[in-house]
Amino acid sequence: MKKAIALLMGLTMAASMMAGCGADQKTTGTTAAETKTEAGTAAAAGETQAKETKTGDKNAAGEKKKLKIGVSIMELTAYTWYQGVIDGCKQWLKENGDKDNVEIDFTFEDSRSDVQTMLTNVENMVASKCDGIILFPADASSAIPTMKQYVGEGIPFVVGDYAQDVKSDSDVVWSTFVGHDMKALGEKAGQEAVKYLDTLEKKDPTCLFISRPTSGQVSQDRFEGFKSAVLAAYPDANVIEEGDTGAGNRDSAQTLMENVLQREAAIDVVCGHNDAEVVGAYNAAVAQGREEIKFIGIAGDIDVLGWIEKGNDKWLAEVLQDPVVLGYQATDAMYRVLVNNEKLPEKYELPEPDAITKDNIGDFDWKNWSWLG
Repeated sequence: MKKAIALLMGLTMAASMMAGCGADQKTTGTTAAETKTEAGTAAAAGETQAKETKTGDKNAAGEKKKLKIGVSIMELTAYTWYQGVIDGCKQWLKENGDKDNVEIDFTFEDSRSDVQTMLTNVENMVASKCDGIILFPADASSAIPTMKQYVGEGIPFVVGDYAQDVKSDSDVVWSTFVGHDMKALGEKAGQEAVKYLDTLEKKDPTCLFISRPTSGQVSQDRFEGFKSAVLAAYPDANVIEEGDTGAGNRDSAQTLMENVLQREAAIDVVCGHNDAEVVGAYNAAVAQGREEIKFIGIAGDIDVLGWIEKGNDKWLAEVLQDPVVLGYQATDAMYRVLVNNEKLPEKYELPEPDAITKDNIGDFDWKNWSWLG
């Protein structure tokens, strides 16, 4: 009888332990399934504990994480260069969507270089329930109050291309800035100018840089980079800055250059804020028969690259500002914020700019760059 009672008690205790173990497993599984990062990413069901979020973590296996990301672009109508930003966003998803188990619905909007249009686009993106917004601003500061409002409501921003002019540290509410080093672009162009100037054996060469005052610090940084590179090699060089306050296109730059040519008897190298400025200057020089002048473009232009490939000796180089890289890295940054809940550095580093010349243009697949214009 005692043996029977002992056996019965043993079976009861075993059953109780099994039931308790089953309850613990169920509770643990539910907790893991419901655990979320601060960005709202659900952890995979069945995990025994939440994993610490860190750089490079991938979205858990299972159903794809679905995100809606708004991308407000400064200018798609006048500058096809920004089409490359769209290509870069889509390229990131193509290369990483399956690997990182994420699906992204992009909303692309053109601000047409207008502040109010930009702000309206952002409002519409918030209203359409975008999880995060990548902003390529129309100016240096107008979007800051709007970003502060929506970041406070839990919608992260990544700022691209155009660094914001902040009045205090409290203005910096975006997760990171993704942009090319504007001074480095100018420096690269200046270095290409120096290579040519070295062949002239002149102590005091003359260089012209056409800036774009409405672009503010962006244009100033490019000019300062160009100027510093030239003066480092030629301290007695005459580096002239002329600001295009007109439309900022080839026609306005040509008109500006026509006036400069009346004043300057000799110019060795011309560079500028972007290709529109330099091509306009080139057209003016050709029309007036100024054969001594060489040109260096910045950004990426199909005509400039075509001239370089065909051996037009007036063009020394095209300093590439790759918009595809810009869109790709901005998307990568937003993914890390939304899915990995990462704290990103103040600036998201991009590769150093390339100088495309007659000697290396064969290394670039530029004829397949859909954004060139």
